[in-house]
Amino acid sequence: MFILKKCRLQIGWTALSVKTSFEVWMMNEQDKDGQDCIEETQRQDASGLGESTMKVSVTRVLSVTDKVDVQEDGGGEAVETVFEAGEYELGEVLGKGGMGVVYEAHDMTFDRKVAMKVMLGEINSNDQDRERFVEEARITSRLEHPNIVPVHEMGNDRKGNVFFTMKRVQGLTLTDVLNRLRKGDTKTIDEYPLSRLLSVFLKVCDAVSFAHSREVVHHDLKPGNIMVGDYGEVLVLDWGLAKVIDKPGGEHAVMLNGETMLVHTDEVGSDLRTITGTAVGTPGFMAPEQISPSARKDDKRADIYSLGAILYSILTLRAPSASGSLQEVLRKIINGEIAAPTAFNPVAAPTGPVRAPLNPLPPDGRDIPLCHCPTGRIPGTLSDIAMKAMACRPEERFPTVRDLQREIEAYQSGLTWNLVLEDDFSDPHVDARWDICGEWAWRDGELRLYGGEPQFLMLKQPLSGDVRIDFECRIESVFLNDVACFMSAVRSRNLKDIPASGYEFKYGGYENSANVLSRSDTKLWSEAAAPLDKGVAYSVRAERVGGHLRMSVNGREVFNVVDPDPLSGSERTAAGLLGWLTDSRYTRVRVYTLGTPWKADLLDTADRHLQKGHYITALDLYEEVADSSPDAVRLARAQKGAVAARTRRQMHERLPEWRARLQAAWPGAPVDVRMDNNGLTVDISRGGLVSLEPLRELPVTTLYCAYNRIADLSPLQGKPLVTLNCNGNPIADLGPLHGMPLQTLLCEGCPIESLEPLRGMPLTMLNCGGGRLSNGLEPLRGMKLTWLCCWGCGIESLAPLQHMPLTGLYADGNQIEDLSPLLKMPLRTLIISGNRVRDLSPLQELPLTGLHFPDNRVEDLSPLRTLPLTLLSCQNNAIASLAPVQDMRLATLTCGNNQLRNVGSLIKRPPANFFYDCPSIPVQELEWMHQLWSRDFRFAAHALYAETLLACRADNVKRLRKLAREYNGKHYLFVPRFLSWSDARAFAEHCGGRLVFIPSREVNDFLNAMLPQGSWFWIGLENRDGVLQWTHGEPCDFRMFLDPLREQTPGPKVFFNGNWTCEVHPRAHNGFMLEWDA
Repeated sequence: MFILKKCRLQIGWTALSVKTSFEVWMMNEQDKDGQDCIEETQRQDASGLGESTMKVSVTRVLSVTDKVDVQEDGGGEAVETVFEAGEYELGEVLGKGGMGVVYEAHDMTFDRKVAMKVMLGEINSNDQDRERFVEEARITSRLEHPNIVPVHEMGNDRKGNVFFTMKRVQGLTLTDVLNRLRKGDTKTIDEYPLSRLLSVFLKVCDAVSFAHSREVVHHDLKPGNIMVGDYGEVLVLDWGLAKVIDKPGGEHAVMLNGETMLVHTDEVGSDLRTITGTAVGTPGFMAPEQISPSARKDDKRADIYSLGAILYSILTLRAPSASGSLQEVLRKIINGEIAAPTAFNPVAAPTGPVRAPLNPLPPDGRDIPLCHCPTGRIPGTLSDIAMKAMACRPEERFPTVRDLQREIEAYQSGLTWNLVLEDDFSDPHVDARWDICGEWAWRDGELRLYGGEPQFLMLKQPLSGDVRIDFECRIESVFLNDVACFMSAVRSRNLKDIPASGYEFKYGGYENSANVLSRSDTKLWSEAAAPLDKGVAYSVRAERVGGHLRMSVNGREVFNVVDPDPLSGSERTAAGLLGWLTDSRYTRVRVYTLGTPWKADLLDTADRHLQKGHYITALDLYEEVADSSPDAVRLARAQKGAVAARTRRQMHERLPEWRARLQAAWPGAPVDVRMDNNGLTVDISRGGLVSLEPLRELPVTTLYCAYNRIADLSPLQGKPLVTLNCNGNPIADLGPLHGMPLQTLLCEGCPIESLEPLRGMPLTMLNCGGGRLSNGLEPLRGMKLTWLCCWGCGIESLAPLQHMPLTGLYADGNQIEDLSPLLKMPLRTLIISGNRVRDLSPLQELPLTGLHFPDNRVEDLSPLRTLPLTLLSCQNNAIASLAPVQDMRLATLTCGNNQLRNVGSLIKRPPANFFYDCPSIPVQELEWMHQLWSRDFRFAAHALYAETLLACRADNVKRLRKLAREYNGKHYLFVPRFLSWSDARAFAEHCGGRLVFIPSREVNDFLNAMLPQGSWFWIGLENRDGVLQWTHGEPCDFRMFLDPLREQTPGPKVFFNGNWTCEVHPRAHNGFMLEWDA
């Protein structure tokens, strides 16, 4: 007995059987001039699902027939003869292709039927083809999944023919099923209604999703490669074109007009292959990027396109591109000239009878009943899903197979997303559709949103219930923060508070330090991350379905979280896009609401009514479930829901009474009262109030009382407060807060004497900046804070913060020397300006992207060498070299007033924002920098700053004035020297000018546009003895402060990206803006 050489890979558990037959024609003809001749023959009906044959020239002649007389390269014995006495007995041919023949075989060892794929003798002699054949077996064997055909064994016979075996299953290909449906086969129609076909499709998606998780792309998904077994099995077959993404040497070559293109067609379409080249896909089921050589790349979304095409075929019983020559089919794919599946729905003629549709793109011309579809019509929702999956641009398709599956599953559950608004900003009247907070501008189909804290677009149309928001945007400022959106928020007179009242989905939030999901201004989920880059386009999806909250960006799921107590109430109708002080550009947004399901569990229906604030209806449904003697789990859920509905109904009924009581107690003050599930949210910010006594008896869980004159928090004692914002009040004692379940506490600008009452609280966010902390941060020891601001609190030690999960720490203006407590923190942003730090080595393993330590005592930047920094400010230290940071991808580097002699290799590729002026840098070095940068238009701003510094060194006021920009009769020049405010003022007066005066929004916008990459500079405004005044004595009528606290803080003011703020420590040194009269 002849024993095969083989390598045993794995024993599987599924079966393979291909019942369809197909022909492969391969020919190689040369005309008299030696050029390839192409002959194409096509027999195909308009569906693209019928029998089809094409001939296209290839690199050598090979013939395969039903007689299975495939010979080896040298004309030896037939393949079946080789195996007839081995461990396998060959039976009938199950299928044939360009690379091999698939036989039914009897495994003599295990006495079972298997499928055996044998490499053709002619092809077997080519090492490259053998490697590809073996690679198919290896890839398939690694994909252990119930819906992927497994490989049992691989080996080669004594003649060197390579083979592998798979387990055989009886069944039909999906092509067979669709063809029988198309022909109106009654048994098939009964056995395969649309609902079952969708279940088959979901199993295919399971297989492809699993393959993608292993970084494998199939590249040839089509109905003919999907087996539906007799007992419910669904298998994805033929992984011969599969590729491991980014595997070296595996790139496929694609040539529409090259000399080695083979067209192989079976009953589902045309399979493009080459013998010595590579396989690329099947027309009608291949993505545009698989066709075009310039766009070719191994992307998982090519498979998503193919899945969309399979869904299209399931719906229409036709291939997406069903007619025309090969070149015409490919052109339609590239141009997206594919009619939506609903185009095939029968339409009523004016007289009433049903007629076949008139479709300009798919000219079928025949009335083919869609008997497998409900009511004989293709559902519009499924048509939209298929077309989205088949979008020409990969980024417009579903990001992942799982996203596609979710849409199908939602349809099967009776849940359909309804498009409420699609805005590509082609219409400049943006404010007709959106309420806008922050500065905005429209240009060429793009919306720019900037300068707001926060800044957002809120849809004017109220949206209750479940919401989905898809949007595309990028950030063009160096300052990176918040690619975000919000939903289920409450509309309020105070626009800035609206987003925080609902769910906030933040990507790169808190200055690009974290991804965050917030619920009513409290973190529900977060992770340390710095995902944002300037100028990168982000495609974002955020959605809420009941308590399920999900966000994905550029196809990657950021989070999928369940809120155990989801926000509810009829007033939660605000949704929109959100940012924070960045220059954000939006190109497209789509907003959806989830329709009422036609198939839903009664408890799910009750939850939806509770979410929308229909408390009486929800209560009735919960009680109905409870009365029906359900199992323990359902009973507990119904009882919990009934309690919530009853409680919220009672609170909702008392809202008018509570609102009236507070308005009477605080006449004329802005009072906003709303429900927050089982508690109240009260907003009385900026009301001039002195007492919280009217709140004593109310069940307040969230309180905004910032910028009042409140000194006593005792009326809040014992309340279940989760969020408290009391910024800018004369509060010294936090004692009444002791024992509260606070998670967020903002008391910035309050003269807090001690944090002791906070000990043991579940705080995750704390801002106590500007306090007078007698015992420092010690009461915070052991907390799980993720964000802390404690500027100007007289802090000497960070030791209590050790082991905290902080992602953002703002500790400027203190007396800190030692950073070792920060070791191994997940910090992304650290601000420690104006301290006493010398050693940065504790930071060397942190994931910092933003680091600011001006006005310290640092000499060496070496510990920063491996940090992923994009923003670095280190002016006014004792640094002698920038070498440790020269290879970083810095967007901003501010390093003036150090001991630098030059900027090293940064002169060749300076950061976009680069401010480096040091007295130690020689004039000759500045001149060389100016000359070098002047030769490259990309560095025009750098050249201007260098020329400005040279004019300052020469005390050339005339040159400075010439460099200034004119606006409305004034001349303005940014000077990138690092001076104290008083020295900057003196220099301006020495030059015959002044620090800039900003009397209007127009001037403010002009100054902001002068530094489009971001700005932070002194202006000629200070708060002296509580009075704002410009340096030349002009009163401050126009104001652009970030908040009242920055306005009320004594001292000089700073221009920050279009807004005004202040420094928090007196030793600050900054650049400044000069102004001259004409």
